[in-house]
Amino acid sequence: MWPLRIENPIFLQTIYGHYPDLSSVEITSATMDREGPSMHLSFISTVLPYRPPAKWREFNAVSFTLEFIAVETISLRKFRSHGLSAIRMWDEDGKILLTCEGAVRLSLNCQWMRIIGITGILQSGSL
Repeated sequence: MWPLRIENPIFLQTIYGHYPDLSSVEITSATMDREGPSMHLSFISTVLPYRPPAKWREFNAVSFTLEFIAVETISLRKFRSHGLSAIRMWDEDGKILLTCEGAVRLSLNCQWMRIIGITGILQSGSL
């Protein structure tokens, strides 16, 4: 599930035709910044778009970077180097809530979210 308060969802919706499932992703980084305050969350998904850009050519996974803006609360309880996690996001009371369970256990709430990057990648092995 994705929240409605995404600042720029057009590219995501164009290549996927919907919001992709995030129930099995590999978290690659979570970076906090005091400005905002904000958090960048990067992850890899094997849920492929049905209409990828031609410049991606050969790819078998998609790398995402999301920015969560005006973070109010955050809790990071586990961050393993390898393994899968399930991300769930939704709108509640004018805020975005996120939970991540699995190799990474993270929760936060914030005011807004924006998509910083979506890139097709060729990944050796499996997630």
